[in-house]
Amino acid sequence: MTSALTLDIKTTKALFTKFSSKRATMLRGAHGIGKSEVVYQIASVLCNDLYRDRGFCERASAALANDSGFRKALKTFWLKNATNPVYEGYPRNVWHYDMGTPIVERRLSQMTEGDITGIPFEGNRGGTVFRAVEWLLTCCEFPCVLFLDELNRAIKGVEQATFQLADSKAFDGNLLHDGTRVMVAVNIGDAYDVQPMDPAALSRYAVVDLEPTVQDWLDWARINCNEALVEFIFSNERFLEFKGMAEPNTKTPDRRAWGNLDSELTFCGLYTDTANPTFYHMCASMVGTEAAAKFWTFVKERANDISAVDVLASWSDCSKRLPREDVKRNAKFVDIMGKVNHYLASHTLSVPERAEYVKFFKDSPAEVRFTAWKALGQNLENLLPVHPLVKEYLVESTTITQAKAAPVAPVAAAPAAPVKARTRKR
Repeated sequence: MTSALTLDIKTTKALFTKFSSKRATMLRGAHGIGKSEVVYQIASVLCNDLYRDRGFCERASAALANDSGFRKALKTFWLKNATNPVYEGYPRNVWHYDMGTPIVERRLSQMTEGDITGIPFEGNRGGTVFRAVEWLLTCCEFPCVLFLDELNRAIKGVEQATFQLADSKAFDGNLLHDGTRVMVAVNIGDAYDVQPMDPAALSRYAVVDLEPTVQDWLDWARINCNEALVEFIFSNERFLEFKGMAEPNTKTPDRRAWGNLDSELTFCGLYTDTANPTFYHMCASMVGTEAAAKFWTFVKERANDISAVDVLASWSDCSKRLPREDVKRNAKFVDIMGKVNHYLASHTLSVPERAEYVKFFKDSPAEVRFTAWKALGQNLENLLPVHPLVKEYLVESTTITQAKAAPVAPVAAAPAAPVKARTRKR
């Protein structure tokens, strides 16, 4: 029995983008599964027409300039669009309509009551008034995604201060902007030192228990991580995250840890220095010793193998390293095709790479050619220029496959020679 609706990442994003800005939403789940990342992905597609105005964007950017969520969203956008001519000359520190809705992120577990209720001052008539915090006023002036993380780790006064934000989009006389959305993330489960949330608190939110699939992570990793890590998890799903109750103080792998490890290995250049023991030490410190040993062995063996990059750099050189025996040779083609398929999911072929891909396609067994053609279909920029170059080999493969599958007609037995009747001699 589940305590709330359980969805994967793709379905959660589809649901949460359908809610109006009036509805507060809550993501619950284990640590390191991507709850915060999902919030940022949702915000990136929630475009608000007010941000079509350059002046409005500049005013909002000035107000949000020091907010960590705002800066993170800007960085993510420009990492993907730095060379896009559409945004040529656009200031890197100014919000743009295509970025979606800015995020104001607050870790409630690190806040005191004054961090959310504001500071008390003496009013004109001698009474006490509270001066609202800047980030709250920003969410009142501009459409934002107000992301409140770790709600059930907050002290009671901070948690209760969020109640009115969630159900009325208001706080101490301040109304959030009509376009501002409140999103909350929490950990749930016996493994966490968190406070239970009573029915009155939960009733203010649309609640989803996030349970991402392995494919969710692979889809993200193909764009953001080294190909070696993607291949390892694809072949060793059990190492993506630890299931069950871990021994106390035991370091175990999770989705966030793998992403962090990938960025560190890339930063240190260890993907190209796999014999270095530091590779294992870094892995063990971030995903645990068992997963680290398996991954290190995998990457070292892979370094001596044929990668997708090798194929597209020079198939002629790669083909010389193939086994001579037909069965092993065909198995190697299947293995290489799996790597190429993953690579093309996020890579557009250059003109020289197209030529190498055609050579690989031509030499591949008939069955592999069909997979190779489907791999092109993941990206029209690959399919349209390359398909005419491989079409004849694809037709040839179809003919070969049909010939193998055709039933063999039974050989008719030769008619028996007529038996002449013998006459008895009298």
